[in-house]
Amino acid sequence: MISSMQRRGWLRASLSALALGLPALGCWAQAYPARPVRLILPFPAGGTADAVTRHLAHKMSLALGKPFVVDNVVGAAGTIGLAQGLRAAPDGYTITQISNTNTVAALHMFKRLPFDPRKDMVPVASLFQIPSAVVTNSRGSAFGSFAEMLAYARANPGKLSYAYSHATGAVAGASVKQAAAIDIVAVPYKSGPQAVVETLSGEMPLLFTDLGAVLPQIRAGKLKALAVTSAQRSALLPDVPTLREVLPGATEFTGWSGFVVPVGTPKAVVDKLHETLQQILASEDTASFLRGLGGEPMPMSADEFARFIKDQEPLWAKALAAAGIAPE
Repeated sequence: MISSMQRRGWLRASLSALALGLPALGCWAQAYPARPVRLILPFPAGGTADAVTRHLAHKMSLALGKPFVVDNVVGAAGTIGLAQGLRAAPDGYTITQISNTNTVAALHMFKRLPFDPRKDMVPVASLFQIPSAVVTNSRGSAFGSFAEMLAYARANPGKLSYAYSHATGAVAGASVKQAAAIDIVAVPYKSGPQAVVETLSGEMPLLFTDLGAVLPQIRAGKLKALAVTSAQRSALLPDVPTLREVLPGATEFTGWSGFVVPVGTPKAVVDKLHETLQQILASEDTASFLRGLGGEPMPMSADEFARFIKDQEPLWAKALAAAGIAPE
């Protein structure tokens, strides 16, 4: 039998150990980061995600006093890099960029994933959202407006191709194809920058991609935007209509992005990263940078971002199914 005196002694010892441990955890979190942090970007260099991630990595390095080093780990629509990030030690020294493509859309684009975005990641911060644009080559294109593109496609069934490199572009292209009842051929690209280059050369007549990836070429007159996929026109391209304006049955979509860490990462570290990123996103410098790419800051609490991701899954499941995009 255990006496009441023994129980009281064990209780005092347990409480003392807990009290000693809490300051240690607090000091450890305050010391974070004590060494460079790896920031995995699961998408190629040269695109919008790359530009934004490198901007934020620089700002985080300045704010927290240690290098945040961007590492492009590409492949399989961003799922290879995310899988690598989620397998890392849960200590805050590996952060991974996510988007709708390699999380909620990937669940319905692939039959098997090496991770479960519902269970294996802890949202740190939402970053930005950005519409896609429908673009064509300004010089050699057979059409100069969305209406002319539809007319050309109807007169030449099966002869017009469109490029895409992410889920938003895939859904937007398939939505246009269905809503307009036209026969155009989808051509997936592993790299967004490669798709842009081949559209600039005229090899690809049509491209669905995020606005930031093509904004410089549009401004330079090398590419022409026919429509944007958002609900409202972009402030950067006020003369370019939305898809719904030119094709009422088309689907409206914007891409989004955020940072996550593996499950098990100390909450104090997640909170510190979240607070740092919230301050960076609230700065006029970063807000202007994002808007210059056609995006908008998307500030949320970590819990709000987790709910947002959960709510996005059925939307993308429905959109991919409606577009006829089956899991591979």
